[in-house]
Amino acid sequence: MTYQASYTVRFRKRFIAYRSLRSRIEEMVTQVTANPYVGTEKLGKKGKLNLKGCRSARVGMNFRIIFVICEECRKEPDCDYCFCEGLPDQIVIFLTVGPHDKAYAMR
Repeated sequence: MTYQASYTVRFRKRFIAYRSLRSRIEEMVTQVTANPYVGTEKLGKKGKLNLKGCRSARVGMNFRIIFVICEECRKEPDCDYCFCEGLPDQIVIFLTVGPHDKAYAMR
């Protein structure tokens, strides 16, 4: 089953900014929409940062894509990034992309 992709404004802006990694980002987005549970990491709460309901995918050693899967996010009551209301379960919302520290900080 293939999932549909949805992109936040933050993700779109960062995708444009990282011109040299565009093809690798597109490749990872394709892999994630094919099966978002394979090769991705479920995130949680670390200190003040709450990424419960989110997942990350590696684009490179120090580069990450942060996203939510609507069917999984709905089951996580503490998800601060759920934009899934009114959307079908098979939607992957790509939140941000960038170097590890910036991506996880959602800056």
